[in-house]
Amino acid sequence: MQLAGHVLDDGEDLIAEIEVEYRRQFNTEHLGSVVVSNRRIIFIYRSDGSWNRFASHQLLAEPFAQYRHGELDSVFIPEPDLDQVSQLKTDFIAEVEAETGVSYFMDVLENASREPPVDPRDCTCEHISSNKVLVEDENMGLAEHFGENEFRFVSCADCFRIYGRYRRGKKTSLNKLFSADWLLSGDFSPASIVELGEDDAYAIHHIPDGSTRVQDAVLTLSHIANRSDAVVSTYKHEYQHALCYISGDEVAGYLTWEDHDRGPILSQLFVREEHREEGIAATLVSNWYEYVCDTDHYFADELTSGGRAVLSSIGHLDGDSPRAREVLSLTPMAFG
Repeated sequence: MQLAGHVLDDGEDLIAEIEVEYRRQFNTEHLGSVVVSNRRIIFIYRSDGSWNRFASHQLLAEPFAQYRHGELDSVFIPEPDLDQVSQLKTDFIAEVEAETGVSYFMDVLENASREPPVDPRDCTCEHISSNKVLVEDENMGLAEHFGENEFRFVSCADCFRIYGRYRRGKKTSLNKLFSADWLLSGDFSPASIVELGEDDAYAIHHIPDGSTRVQDAVLTLSHIANRSDAVVSTYKHEYQHALCYISGDEVAGYLTWEDHDRGPILSQLFVREEHREEGIAATLVSNWYEYVCDTDHYFADELTSGGRAVLSSIGHLDGDSPRAREVLSLTPMAFG
């Protein structure tokens, strides 16, 4: 049931309606909706068979939507509304949970401890055993078996020590996976190299569904990033671009973005711990903007405090016409 027609005023343009659903196996129940117009965002939930308005917020900036294959993927809320909307979303989820007794499953993932119970260097596991291995697919879902051509990220279930990436039944260690020599072989295209005017560094522009080796290196880095900071989402190689920064002979970090007719949307920025003293994060964003980004401005999706500091340090969030505009992405909500 679409609720937008019942709550929007005349002359108010609908941007998108985000349905809130309870999903369990093959059953789906509509629990509510988040209606986003060019003027407002309205949170609605179902209680005792009737629809109730939880809250509404008058927007100061016009939001925009992203669709994939005809289905709503995300609604982006620009500054200066994202803090208020983020808080309303949190309160709304709590209200739906209280009314229905079901949990928002993304919160379960977001709130789960990412810290290993022991220091990974203390791990005494010398091989993968069935009771210790944690196998995740590219979307960070748990997997019970290996598919020959599928990406699998394998780590110790006790201490999170990373064993490597599996594909076609074979393991590739992190040393190999992040090696420039290995990335530049196989199905790699030389046209992907972006020269940065530096003697010992360059970048690789990975287009959606490009080189499998570069794709797997970025997927692995996104898993590591998620372990260290739960707000980092998985790299979506089907539609996101990636820029890998190569320092010396190995991958030092990456950023990802997706195209939108309003401007590119920067979604992830991560530098490996051993390279963080080199100032690579700021260099990576600056070079992406100069050599790859072909618009005057871009959007930055759900910046962390560290990401905000990086963009501020290069002047992308400052001034009367900032190059970066921060947004909050709202996606279809699933409980269960």
